[in-house]
Amino acid sequence: MELPQGTLLDVGRIPGLDWEVALAETGPTNTRAALITQPTIEYFDADALLFVGVAGAIKDDVRLGDVVVARKVYGYHGGRESTDGFQARPDVWEPTYPMSQLVLSARRNDPWVFLPPDTRPASLPRIHFEPIASGDVLIGSRGSETARRIRSHYNDAVAVDMESHGVAHAARMHSAVRMLSIRGISDSAGPGKAASDAAGSQQTAARHAAAFALRVLRDLRPAGRPARERPPGPAVLLVSGPDRGPAAEAWDRQPVVDVGGREYLLYKGPGDLLHESRDGDVVRRQAVARVAGQGTRGSYAWLRQVEWIRPLAGHGGTDPLAALEQEARLCRAFGGPGVVHLARDGNTATLALAWPADPKLGSPLKTLYELLPEPPAPTTPLRLWSIVKGLAEVATVLERMGNENLSHRALRPTAIIMGPPRMVLRDLGLAALPPRSGENPGPYQAPEQRYGSGDRPGPATDVYQLGALLYRALTGREPGPGTFGLPPSAIARSAPDSLVRLVAGALRQKPGERPRMRTFRLTLLSVARELAFVPPPQR
Repeated sequence: MELPQGTLLDVGRIPGLDWEVALAETGPTNTRAALITQPTIEYFDADALLFVGVAGAIKDDVRLGDVVVARKVYGYHGGRESTDGFQARPDVWEPTYPMSQLVLSARRNDPWVFLPPDTRPASLPRIHFEPIASGDVLIGSRGSETARRIRSHYNDAVAVDMESHGVAHAARMHSAVRMLSIRGISDSAGPGKAASDAAGSQQTAARHAAAFALRVLRDLRPAGRPARERPPGPAVLLVSGPDRGPAAEAWDRQPVVDVGGREYLLYKGPGDLLHESRDGDVVRRQAVARVAGQGTRGSYAWLRQVEWIRPLAGHGGTDPLAALEQEARLCRAFGGPGVVHLARDGNTATLALAWPADPKLGSPLKTLYELLPEPPAPTTPLRLWSIVKGLAEVATVLERMGNENLSHRALRPTAIIMGPPRMVLRDLGLAALPPRSGENPGPYQAPEQRYGSGDRPGPATDVYQLGALLYRALTGREPGPGTFGLPPSAIARSAPDSLVRLVAGALRQKPGERPRMRTFRLTLLSVARELAFVPPPQR
């Protein structure tokens, strides 16, 4: 699902737990972590917050793969600098006594029950309930000034990270939220970090930290409720994500990206228009960008980049770099989006697709995201006509793709650009990748895309997602899992019955029960003609 600020989360339940879990990724730095944590807690009215990720060890008895649960979090930048040197003024966070007892109990009693047997090392990792130091400096040497300062002023800290202090500050604003910082050790905070990361230490450390976090969550009960009652949740599980160093700096921390000798100035837009995600060894980045250089004024592009960190490891039989190149070929075959540039450099491939510009303002055109009203109000009649007409145009491309047994499978408000003269797709989504369970998480995920579904995603998935976009326009709400039909009280008064029936049919749980894309498109065109003559509502 997507929060109002644009943060994307995976929400669901985990076998063996009664909690509803919301999973968000913060990325590095305490400030960024705090800014994501605070509204996430508020949105879900969270009962618990577990911050999971990786850290560097600063004590020799803490090994790679071990897990450190923070008994204290030191904000190590706090202090006073004078001619007498640095005088520490630490800002310290500590878990509550009940949470501390929960950690100790979980450590004693089958701590690795959630660690899959095929990933368990011969020697199980140890769990350290010890202080950690948190700041915004990536420590590359234990002999650095920052490392010496930590040893001097916070000498009981056994690990260091860049996010826990920010998360702790955000949690402190919500006194009812129980919080823990659980960090897997991926390196020794020294020059060997790059080698450890390349050997897969971050994935191993994160897996161990996540397994112990779930073990703690299994015993956690909502405040004020007896153990026999079912916990309502939700619990928020935050992950910091790996630090890949300056060689692969995240796009949200740099203004210009060089792609095969061409420069692109990145834009920050609403929703997921500037976004980075990681799936195993594959990092995906995307952004709207202005094409820099002589003769390119007013030209914009949609950048999609794939970095395959360990190509030799394989990725389920699919080459993600080749898939991006295949998307470029599909764009040419289906007449859009137009390919501006395609570059491959080692284990990184980048595709630049044309993003149309506003001829009057000279800025990149907006997406359907800006046309939809703020929840919970349904859209106005004029906007509803624009959305119906525009989605009929998008359905033309999707119908041609479906005839070739291809499907987008990642339709959402930011995936559709608003003309002129017509709405167009910003990219072809997942068309170049084989369908798989769990793809396209969020409120527009079709039932067959969820884990455990027996149906295979395909062209009918696109019908569902177009129906979900229309559901959002008609009701002002995003469809949740198991949505059936439309609540009559929430439908816009100007909505024709034929449109309501079409959306209800598109949202059927079984792909075979949904209308075909051609039927869907023709019905939208008929509805658009009907909406063009709808009289204004009576005052």
